Amino acid sequence: MPSRRTHTKSRHGCLQCKASHVKCDLGRPRCSRCVKCEKSCEFQNREGGSGQTTPFEVPQIQQTPPIPQAETSIESNTVSWDDLELLHHFLTMTAGTFAHRPDLQEMWKNQIPKLAMKQKFLMHLLFSVTALHMASLDPEKRSSYVDKALRHHNVALPHFSSQFTTVIKENSASMFVGATLIVVSSLNIALAHLAHEPPAAVDEMFGIFILLRGLTLVNGEKWEWVLESEIAPLFANRELGNSIFLSDDIAGPLESFRSDCQLKSEPIDRITYLDAIEGLESCFKILSDKTQDFGMVLKWPIGVSKEYMALLSSHRPMALVVLAYYGVILHEMRDIWWVSEWGVKLVQGVYHMLDDEWKVMIEWPLKRILPTCSESIDVSAKGKGGMYFRLLRVHASNNRVPETLADRSEDADVMNTEII
Repeated sequence: MPSRRTHTKSRHGCLQCKASHVKCDLGRPRCSRCVKCEKSCEFQNREGGSGQTTPFEVPQIQQTPPIPQAETSIESNTVSWDDLELLHHFLTMTAGTFAHRPDLQEMWKNQIPKLAMKQKFLMHLLFSVTALHMASLDPEKRSSYVDKALRHHNVALPHFSSQFTTVIKENSASMFVGATLIVVSSLNIALAHLAHEPPAAVDEMFGIFILLRGLTLVNGEKWEWVLESEIAPLFANRELGNSIFLSDDIAGPLESFRSDCQLKSEPIDRITYLDAIEGLESCFKILSDKTQDFGMVLKWPIGVSKEYMALLSSHRPMALVVLAYYGVILHEMRDIWWVSEWGVKLVQGVYHMLDDEWKVMIEWPLKRILPTCSESIDVSAKGKGGMYFRLLRVHASNNRVPETLADRSEDADVMNTEII
């Protein structure tokens, strides 16, 4: 009688080999069969009971895009080729768009990704913003990149929110960077909703102001933690020197605006508006000072008083006029992809919301954006103290700005409003 064949099947093989009824070579961290078949490899946890498994934690690179439904947990360690593409683009392109000073660009390229390696939600936010940047560069693939951006954003946001209520010194830097990236995403995404609803720009921007002002990291003890963190160089040399003077084409209109504000605003609100205008002047100085960085103009909505925010929320005319001047500041930053046309949209939105008697107060913002935008706004004198504003929407098929009224009548919709 032949002897019984020795049993060679391992009882400790991986779950994938057991499911396929094949012998496992017990290779760790992954057996050779799982490596060959490009499968994940899980071994039974002998200490935790037969019902528990311990998945292998080393990131695996997939050659096909992950199924969106599968990537619902921030704890996933799977890295896709899409993610590698986004990381490469961030390091080589997107990181440089958050600052123009070389030292700050290096911070975004080196220190910020290191932070993201410690906080997964921050890496997802980096991927989200980068996908939006790529969408702005490649219109043909815009839809695909926006989908990727939203997927990463939706993964990150719950985890960011859960930590935001209990910020500690150790994660304060990551939380600040995360909040900054969310603001950048909001600015970019909101533009898509403004194409056919100019007044919506005011409410969209107001919502972003609320988001900025909700960052409790910008004051008190938590702000001190940020200033002492590894991203402290981002805030170095931020004080405006006394030697910074605005050019006459900006200083003159601002001074005239102050005078008009004192004449037309309610006495109870006058100080509120004048303080807001002073903040605008500082922002213009930031843009004219090469040692400063353009991102600091976002401090204006954080610094304005709650009284001004209440007036803006109520769409008070003078508050809207002040906002139009901030639109000029954003227009000066139009070459930055996440700002883009915000300045034009904001001034245009304010124009649509103001009554005729107030439109004359945004003459300078309108003239300031006129030479450089595809939506031309013509301002011409009419009678004593009167003006005509013609808002011309250049058709999408025609990228040029009409040079004469004859040209304009053919390829633009003209709206005339007399201001007494």
